[in-house]
Amino acid sequence: MSQTRLKEQSGNPEASEMISNLLGDHEAVIRFLRDDLTTCAEKHNDMGTSDFLTGLMEQHEKMAWMLRVFLHGQR
Repeated sequence: MSQTRLKEQSGNPEASEMISNLLGDHEAVIRFLRDDLTTCAEKHNDMGTSDFLTGLMEQHEKMAWMLRVFLHGQR
């Protein structure tokens, strides 16, 4: 899959490792969305898509925050 940005995890990790991997994926998506926001706004002058991506990024940031809180509570 040449269009994917995330790497597939293999094996059967423990629950805390799965959550940590999920957190990493959300953080990666946030980084990708930030780059895409810049591209939409500056290169394409497409503020509508930029606003849509901002909403998606906010959802991923919230989920990442919740996963971080969960992981720190497990230690």
